[in-house]
Amino acid sequence: MKYLTSSFLLAIGILISVSVAVSCSRNEKIAGAWTAPPVRLDGVPDAADALATVTVDFGVQDKANATHPLNLSALIDVTQPVEAVQGGIDMPYEVSVAATASISGRYTFEKGEDDDVVVTLDPSSMKVDIDPAGVTFSQNVLTGLQQPRLDSLTEATVSKWRVEIARAVRSEFYKYTSISDIKIHHADMMTCEISDRDYTLRRN
Repeated sequence: MKYLTSSFLLAIGILISVSVAVSCSRNEKIAGAWTAPPVRLDGVPDAADALATVTVDFGVQDKANATHPLNLSALIDVTQPVEAVQGGIDMPYEVSVAATASISGRYTFEKGEDDDVVVTLDPSSMKVDIDPAGVTFSQNVLTGLQQPRLDSLTEATVSKWRVEIARAVRSEFYKYTSISDIKIHHADMMTCEISDRDYTLRRN
């Protein structure tokens, strides 16, 4: 009986060790930051163009948990044509806004899979930042406006676009809650499927 009990415990120990080794191996393959190609952001009203470049940062294995840390960040560029009647400007102009956004969460591999990842994001960690220095206007506006009016216009632009961009980039981030068919090529390129689309990401 003692022999059987010892053998059983040994077998369980081996299975756990193998499981941990497999988990470590697949985690190590994807750990690090990977950048996706720029995508057009949906749901940004009035924008002539809105692009986001998302980076996925898979944290190293958290041995104390079944899930592992993950961070999503994005560089966002928005361009908007503005009619002459807006902002007290007597000519049409164009405004460009550069923003950053981020959200954190946890990820784990789907049970029985080594190429499918499930991501849980923490909505309270969502941040969108727009540096006023990253807001630029058409040259004709810059040369025609006095600085106080330009500062006021910049402040109004930042406030408006922080709300608009947050809504759009949140939708983009939540596409990453399921990443499937992950394959690593030459250690620095990842192919996968995100929200039913094929993606190629590059290691940073």
